[in-house]
Amino acid sequence: MEKFKLFTFNSVHQAMLMEKVIKGNGYGVRLIPVPRNLSVSCGLAARVAVEDFEAVRKVAEDSGVEVVGVYDF
Repeated sequence: MEKFKLFTFNSVHQAMLMEKVIKGNGYGVRLIPVPRNLSVSCGLAARVAVEDFEAVRKVAEDSGVEVVGVYDF
């Protein structure tokens, strides 16, 4: 099973902003429903490859994306 990182947010707006800035910087990202075992306000999460995690995290931070949590899957 392929491992990945999952970013969660407080709002759909932040999830969509994450998708826009990450794709705009050439990284792969996919918005998916938040798994039921995670308790968050927004219903969307951003899935990224483990090998891109540090770069994606930096791009999100520099772009002002408000990330609530990051999870390993």
